[in-house]
Amino acid sequence: MVKIDRAFVTAGLLFLVLGMVLGFYMGASGDNKYLTVHVAILLGRFVVLTFYGVIYRLWPALKRGALVRAQFWIALIGALTVAVGAALIANQMGVAVAAAGSAFAILGAVLMLWIFSTRVGEA
Repeated sequence: MVKIDRAFVTAGLLFLVLGMVLGFYMGASGDNKYLTVHVAILLGRFVVLTFYGVIYRLWPALKRGALVRAQFWIALIGALTVAVGAALIANQMGVAVAAAGSAFAILGAVLMLWIFSTRVGEA
């Protein structure tokens, strides 16, 4: 995935817009029920995914290999699942989805660490 940096930043910016729209809704309605979802989307999804994109942009040698594509999809699935899981938690519908999403997000971070630490000298 040669344009992995753009894919991550685009996904991060989509989460930014989603988080801002949710924040606007909460402010306009006075309903803060989804405050934790709002925070999870902006900090955990927008910031992390965008940061991954910046890392790939700054170190182009990291972009090669199948592991990069796997890291993208695992991180994206984790991001989506955590956001949905946070909404389910806000509605007292359990933590299983958020826990699964967190596991994917952690795996995505571990893969980013592995890719960075094994290839950064090549950049």
